[in-house]
Amino acid sequence: GIKVHILKKRGLPFKVNKNRKRMGLALGGIFFVLFLFIMSGYIWIINVEGNKVYVEVPYGTDLSAIKLNPLDSLNDLRSSVAMEFEDESGDLNTYNVIAGIQLPGTTFDARESSFWATTSDAMATEVEGGFFGISAKSSANLSFGNSKATLTSKLIEASWTIIPGSWKLAGGFYFTGSYSASDALHIYHQGYTSGTPSTDASDISADMTFGKNFTARPTAFELTYSYTHVANENTTYPQKSLVYVILVSKDKKAIALGMLSDNSTVSSATKTVELSYGSDPQGILTAGYAGTSDLTLGTGTEEVASIRVMFASSAYAHVVAGGAAGNSDKYRGGEDASLVLDNFKLIY
Repeated sequence: GIKVHILKKRGLPFKVNKNRKRMGLALGGIFFVLFLFIMSGYIWIINVEGNKVYVEVPYGTDLSAIKLNPLDSLNDLRSSVAMEFEDESGDLNTYNVIAGIQLPGTTFDARESSFWATTSDAMATEVEGGFFGISAKSSANLSFGNSKATLTSKLIEASWTIIPGSWKLAGGFYFTGSYSASDALHIYHQGYTSGTPSTDASDISADMTFGKNFTARPTAFELTYSYTHVANENTTYPQKSLVYVILVSKDKKAIALGMLSDNSTVSSATKTVELSYGSDPQGILTAGYAGTSDLTLGTGTEEVASIRVMFASSAYAHVVAGGAAGNSDKYRGGEDASLVLDNFKLIY
């Protein structure tokens, strides 16, 4: 006859029998696997790397109350939480579980108007006529194509009865928040109501509202982009691009900050910028950039309530400056300088 010998026992029944005295650990391992399986129906990304478990959830998810199905518990994953799970070898290990969120529209396939604001619509809206023969015109300085967004610094030309031509330069901006001005005249002269427009500098950031709700704590951001540099004459406000991320508390403390800025042309590149918690080594809050004047530096331990992200073709040209012919040395940026955005993501 034939004798059958068991060479190796494999499969869940044998594992359970072998670990019957460690049933709690076995159940922990099963729960962990089920957690990954079930949550995969709701989460964009689940990534296990070493002892780190990263779960990426859609924007708007409450990170302070994430249920780890099938366990009947709510977990605050705004910061890393240590949890014990059994690995595939049956050993009990501690994993740091953290949840992250990516911002809508950061592949730049199309404009995400519900989340991002721009001054481009106002730039493209011409004003003409009126009692003083006032006109102000420019063109859109944000465009989308080939899954990229292009921001460009452009001139606004204004004229009225006593001045036939006056030019100011405005940067291209795409930022988390909203923008209330409606036309080129209100960029040329922020707050314009009536009469002769002013040729003085116009700070259009007064019409910008900054930030969107956000509770995660990323450690860095990564940007794929290119930048075309065009120098200007103004040495106090030289042309350079600007990309920043600021995490903000409810009481307007800057919890974490990071910035990417170039003053020379950059071909297509991918760069990673670390966020500094509780410090501002790049001087973002004191440089005079749009969206920073109402913030003070925090300790880095505050709860995150919102996120401010700024993309700008000219770092200082939210102050629209210039004037009549011969005043181009007042421009706070270079005409036709452009920043092309390809992909942006937060890193946890």
